Amino acid sequence: MTRTKVVTESTAEPARTSGIEYFEFLASQLSVDPFNHRQGNVAPPSKELKASVAEVGVREAVGVRRQADGTWGVFKGRRRLLAAQEAAEKAKAKGIDPKTLPPVPALVHHDLTDADDETLLFSLLENQFRENATKADELQVAEQLALMDVPEARRRRHAKVLGVSAAQLKAAKGAAQLSEADRASALRADFDWVEMDQWQQVGGGQREFERLRQAKQRDLRSGKAGNGEWRQTLQAIKDEQAEKKKRQAVADKLSEAGVSVIAFPWRWVGNSARPLTHLLTVLGKPLTAEVHAQVCPSHGATVDPDTLEVVYVCSNWLAEGHQLTEEHAKELEKAGLTPVDPEAEKAKAAAKRAGTAAWRSARTVRQEALRAAIAEKNLPEAADALTERTVMGHAKWWFKSVASGRTEVAAFLLGVPDPNEGRSQWERAEDPFAELIAAGPKTRRRHRMFARVVAAIEFYVMADKEWLEPTGDMVAYLRFLEETFGYTLAECERQAVAAYEAKAAQGDKDAGGGPADTGNEDGDGQDGDGESAEENGAVPQAQPVQGGAMDEAAGAPAEPEVEQLGGDVPPQG
Repeated sequence: MTRTKVVTESTAEPARTSGIEYFEFLASQLSVDPFNHRQGNVAPPSKELKASVAEVGVREAVGVRRQADGTWGVFKGRRRLLAAQEAAEKAKAKGIDPKTLPPVPALVHHDLTDADDETLLFSLLENQFRENATKADELQVAEQLALMDVPEARRRRHAKVLGVSAAQLKAAKGAAQLSEADRASALRADFDWVEMDQWQQVGGGQREFERLRQAKQRDLRSGKAGNGEWRQTLQAIKDEQAEKKKRQAVADKLSEAGVSVIAFPWRWVGNSARPLTHLLTVLGKPLTAEVHAQVCPSHGATVDPDTLEVVYVCSNWLAEGHQLTEEHAKELEKAGLTPVDPEAEKAKAAAKRAGTAAWRSARTVRQEALRAAIAEKNLPEAADALTERTVMGHAKWWFKSVASGRTEVAAFLLGVPDPNEGRSQWERAEDPFAELIAAGPKTRRRHRMFARVVAAIEFYVMADKEWLEPTGDMVAYLRFLEETFGYTLAECERQAVAAYEAKAAQGDKDAGGGPADTGNEDGDGQDGDGESAEENGAVPQAQPVQGGAMDEAAGAPAEPEVEQLGGDVPPQG
């Protein structure tokens, strides 16, 4: 490839007829080739491209070939040419000779002079495989330029080439400190580099981003010039953070002095913490911070967000034996509140934990017994009835189970590995037991279906906290196991049944002997029309024991017909 001087009126034009030559043309000497594939209604040069060409000229050579009339046509680089021609026109209007502007570099393709088809093809390929620089790429380059130690005049020139202001280029350094994900979010929200830098300066958090994004949208919708909404929101965020910093400084000072600091309660009535000004000693005397700090282990303080005033408190005034002043005692009485006894609350929480632990233990025994019963050769007809009524009915817990794709309980009951083990909820298999169904004996189809149904009951109807509010489905299921398989209910299960039946009996009495409510207001045991568990096809009436007793089958039966042995620990619902 040969390099040649600029083509002007006083120099000879390219004379070769083959190969590719490098030439530099005046913008006025070039036109758009009629076989440039971007013809007709196409986008003009971007403002960024125009700014860059006006500042430094065309830096990447365009593709040129000779036209039939002897002129030169650009088949690659149409927008670069148009930007250069516009720059030349503007210079001429200002009295500047266009010949003094940087020339347009070009590669002259002599072999395309009469090859219109090849020209059209190469013109398309020029853009078809080009990957334009993204906004993220531009930000990365701007950050690097901002970090370079160059004269200010040169930095301004960088900004012009990029088509941004000097302030934008300076802000790129801060904007680039955002994480890649945050930069992507900001670019999607159409933040410029200054806005991204300002977001970064106030912490770069999601809450701040959302407030600024909404402010920018309000600015755009207003139709006004400037960014008033943005500036107001940004200042509000800065003020809030400054106030928070001041409060934290006060709190830190208290902590350094050994005072326990609590979050400021916006409502004192009914709170376990109270300002010392609300309290009296056991002798009815006022409490001071000095005395309280010496005698009470619940001494603490909080910081009023509005005034930054330190408020000394007792964080557990009732348990510590303090009394309310007459004014605040009346306030509490007027609100209809009774002081909370912390010890009673602790006891209540401990009882809940113990109840849940007992419920889980019962589940382990129950599921092991179910697994042994399912491994038996014969399955009671009552099990088939439960399976059929569940599949043919519309119990909500059944549809929840099917939709969830959970398989761990069913796999345990069948004695096979969980096909979804190690998978997230988004990766669960569409047909998890396909291999088991294809390879398993036909005589055990009933067993597999029954396992799938009771797994759904175990996971949803018998979940951890369900014992707190026993439902009709729960009681029917436990009675079913008791009467069909001879299962002995655990103490917590007997209590759940008794609690539900007592509530149902009271409901009958209150309703004048009407049918009892199933007690499942959240829909696990009832459908939207208020059908009972039995009417909904959820759990059939229990049948006499047929087959092995579950109490004797806590381990594997003598001759189990399990599909394949799996784990030994029942999964938790």
